[in-house]
Formats: sequence, structure tokens, C-alpha cells
Amino acid sequence: MTDTDKWKKRFLRELKPQHKLLWFYILDDCNHAGIWDVDIEVASIRVGEELIYDMLPQSFLDKIVIFDNGDKWFIPEFIDFQYGELNPNSNVHKSVIALLQKYNLEGYLKGSQTLPEGVQDKAKDIVIVKDKAKAKRFAKPIIEDIIAYCHERNNMVDPQKFFDYYSSNGWKVGKNPMKDWKAAVRTWEKNTTTTQTKSKVEQSLDTWQQARQMINK
Repeated sequence: MTDTDKWKKRFLRELKPQHKLLWFYILDDCNHAGIWDVDIEVASIRVGEELIYDMLPQSFLDKIVIFDNGDKWFIPEFIDFQYGELNPNSNVHKSVIALLQKYNLEGYLKGSQTLPEGVQDKAKDIVIVKDKAKAKRFAKPIIEDIIAYCHERNNMVDPQKFFDYYSSNGWKVGKNPMKDWKAAVRTWEKNTTTTQTKSKVEQSLDTWQQARQMINK
């Protein structure tokens, strides 16, 4: 069941396209209690857009409850729309209530007069999520890093050429921002090996052709 009035809501209208996609993805990927196991990297792949936690608007963050050290997000509006007021006598609602009680999330539901005690401070969890996002964020290497890695792999990649190429294009792979420069080095390594192998074959063909011409004279 989906909310047919969602496009009329100011919250959704004001989101950037990638954040709209993330919102819908979370609603589809969360469990039946509106709890999502956070994986921004997988979400980025599935929505086809690079998602960065620091770039989420405050209006988006206000719609979620971050808990479990930032590893889980809860969407209170999911419960309101899917079930309305939860009834402990309803078999359908019992498992939802059990999950909310497990994580002490009942206080976040609409109409609740008390805030949950067990959920950690939201601001603290936001900091944790940001720290995790920063840990995964791409860091541009310096030329010394590339030289050391190429030496470690004993490849034929020219570190300076590699560094200059990606510095000039803003460290992008195609149209997408680079995520792992070491993986890019390994790709160059394969291409360099292929080019060298091709050159050797071409040299052998040239030698053979030269020998044939000498014989035919």
C-alpha cells in the first residue's frame, strides 16, 4: 500500500531528486515496523545516485529516528500510514509492537506523550552516522601514496601519469566520482599489461614480416 497523496506533501516536493529516491527506497526496504538497517552505500547503488549523509537536508533528518549507534533508522510515519493506531489485540500489530518495544521506540509514535528512555540521544547518533560516512568517503592520494602502492604491486603503472590524469579530471572514473584509487591503479595495471603484451605481439609480427620480405627478395 502506498500513499497516493505523497506528491502533494511539501516535505517531498522540496527534496532533491536523489533524496526523493532515497526516501522511497527506505520505505520499500525497511521492515514491517518501519525500521531500516542503514546502508548508504547499497542505497546509492540501487537508486543510481551517490548519496552522502552530510548532504541530507534537515527536513529529511526530522522524519527519521536514528538509533543503535546510527546503524538503524526508524520512520514513525510508516507506522501511522500502514497501521494507524496500533492495537495490541490485533495479530497483525503484535509483531510490530514487539519490535518497537524491543528498541524502545513507542514514544516516537504520533499521539505518544512520553519519549523513549532507551533510545540514545539523537544528536549523538547523527554524529556517529556522519563519522561512519566520512570514514567511507574518498580521500585523494598524494603522489607518494601512488608510488608506494605501485612499488608494492611491482607493476608498470606510471604513478606520475596516473596522478596527473585523475588530478586533471577531478578524480572521476567516467562521469562518477572515484571511490577507491587503489582499484583504479589495479585497472591501469591490467590495461598496461594488456598493452605491453599487444606490443610484443606486434613486434614479433613486424620481425616476421621483415624476415619474409628478405627471403622473397
